[in-house]
Amino acid sequence: MVAVLGSPGVSYSADLATLQNLPLFQIGNLKFAGGFKVPQETLGESEASYAEGPITLGANGTSMYMVGHAYQQAIAEISIPEIVNTTSVSALRRASAIQNFSRVLSRPASGNVDNLDRIGGMEYVNGMLLVNAYVYYDANAGADTTTMAIQNANNLSGSAVAGYHRFAARAHAAGWISPIPAEWQQALGGTHISGYSSGGPIISRWSVGPSAFAFTPTNPNLANASPTTIPATTLMDFSLQNPMGMDAGSAESYLNNSDRNNKMWNHITSAKYGFVVPGTRTYMAVGFSGGYDSGVGYKITQDNGNVCGGYCAYSASDYSNYYWLFDLNDLLAVKNGSMNSYDIKPYAFGKFESAFANGGFSPILGGAVDINRGLLYLNLEAVEPFEWGGGYPGVAVYSLGTQSPPKPPADTNAQVLE
Repeated sequence: MVAVLGSPGVSYSADLATLQNLPLFQIGNLKFAGGFKVPQETLGESEASYAEGPITLGANGTSMYMVGHAYQQAIAEISIPEIVNTTSVSALRRASAIQNFSRVLSRPASGNVDNLDRIGGMEYVNGMLLVNAYVYYDANAGADTTTMAIQNANNLSGSAVAGYHRFAARAHAAGWISPIPAEWQQALGGTHISGYSSGGPIISRWSVGPSAFAFTPTNPNLANASPTTIPATTLMDFSLQNPMGMDAGSAESYLNNSDRNNKMWNHITSAKYGFVVPGTRTYMAVGFSGGYDSGVGYKITQDNGNVCGGYCAYSASDYSNYYWLFDLNDLLAVKNGSMNSYDIKPYAFGKFESAFANGGFSPILGGAVDINRGLLYLNLEAVEPFEWGGGYPGVAVYSLGTQSPPKPPADTNAQVLE
């Protein structure tokens, strides 16, 4: 049985079997609903061009927090304007600033002892802004702090910042943070999921496939706690020794797609957001990849003459956004100890067509889900491009098209903690 909080001292239950028999989400249910453009001016300590990518929704889903230029790693809060259902970028409304960009990485009370220099994900939780961070090039995989809490998300520039806290999984859990729908929280072991994947330097320190760790940021309350190890439950996790989808053979050959038969995960694949799709039993991850048709090589010369500085696809055009769909029953099996975290495979995966594709490909940089409205927000790179490369990101919005979740027994005082 799954507990749901009601009036003080009273709890209600929903049948676990009901959750385990919810429908699996199908990618055809995802419908483009429109998008919007981000501010172009310098706002405080940064701007939105060459954005790092993570986003999250503010209170009640009426605003958005975003990370600006990769150099400053600063966070701003912007409005969500009218969502216009068009793929014409020029017809999209532009967001305005609510709070200017403020740098945060050096501000936790304990200092930044690991020199974390990239923001991996964010989530607004009960007035605080929870922020995951990591070291971009951590050759020794020595960084073990991951998480800060901006105590007052309405005061980015002046708020006290708690942390750094740490996930025991380190970089495997230092990326996106997403809310777990209320009906799944007890079963999965937390109110939120933190996860990440390979795609950055030093693959041995990453989850080589999208990960998922359940935790509750208010237990303990990370906004007020001294630096602590965050209790978390492993639901899905991979490694260089056990990358997602590899059954046998050499990991290097598999990740290079040497036989051109690996369409699931490789050296240049990166998931940027993962979340439980409300009203379903699906955990969905989105990101980008390449080399599924032409294969992957290291510091090779591509078919257009470009010499790569690391891993890349042999064909310069062999890149696309990607999705992976996982059955939550498998994640429950991992939680219950009847399945290895690295044995999970997606029941569906494939190319994800960008709504605003410049030159055919605008990589997904980050995401956010509104579980109450059934909307998925994706931050796409260089939707408003510069002539010389790079540009300003843009946000595409999708309807998840899912059914209402199962409800607990009626009670006028009942409430669900989010």
